[in-house]
Amino acid sequence: MMVDTSAQPAQSAQLGQLLMLASSNLPIGSYTYSQGVESAIESGVVSDEASTLTFMQDYLALAVIGYELPVLGLIMCALSQGHEALAANLAHDYHAGLESKEFVLESQQLAQAMVSWLNEVLSLGIPSEIPEDGFLPLFAHIAQHWQLPLAQSMTTYGFAQLENMVLAAVKTVPLGQMAGQRILWQLQSDLGAQVDALSDDVQHAFDALITSINTSNTLDNSEESYCQQLCQDLYESLNISNNLPNLAILSSMHEEQYSRLFRS
Repeated sequence: MMVDTSAQPAQSAQLGQLLMLASSNLPIGSYTYSQGVESAIESGVVSDEASTLTFMQDYLALAVIGYELPVLGLIMCALSQGHEALAANLAHDYHAGLESKEFVLESQQLAQAMVSWLNEVLSLGIPSEIPEDGFLPLFAHIAQHWQLPLAQSMTTYGFAQLENMVLAAVKTVPLGQMAGQRILWQLQSDLGAQVDALSDDVQHAFDALITSINTSNTLDNSEESYCQQLCQDLYESLNISNNLPNLAILSSMHEEQYSRLFRS
């Protein structure tokens, strides 16, 4: 039986691109942020391996799987089907939903650093409006520009964020390297167990919305308000939300924390 190898070069190229995006060596300064971990340590929420895993599993479930990955996937879906206005509205909504000044600055600074990498390493001319809404929308644009698979792109984004948080805990709790690896292994297992179904749900929700648009005769003539309504419909169909008050409080506390290693 002959094995079809025609797709292997493209798959290998995509794997390399995904690894580059997930690499902790990507020079965008993500290691300087802890995503609330340092404040959680200061407040006593995180103090050892068990509490670190609990905190990060909650973060994975509520912030990453519950909000960021669906939004990332929806932006990619919108871009893939030529719905740039909807993609832009989703990006604006994501930016507006960041719940602390620290998180806003982190997202913007990571985006600007990524733009520098894209322009200087890959010689891409990134339109100035794309990084304005922060890192996640820019990541979605990059993944779609490279035509990376949806589930793999979501996994890459989620893993990179989780790895950075674990490294912050290893340095600051402190935890041993093996404890950090046990935590990271469990987190990536949790992510891997859910991301395929999540990406399918995102794709189905988006496709259903586009089908309803094509058959509806009662559309709003205002593009902006129309896109806002579409975003709301997508959020409701996927039951996603960025309402995480305890995380916002931790981030706000960190802004005035007396001694700290990280910028968030």
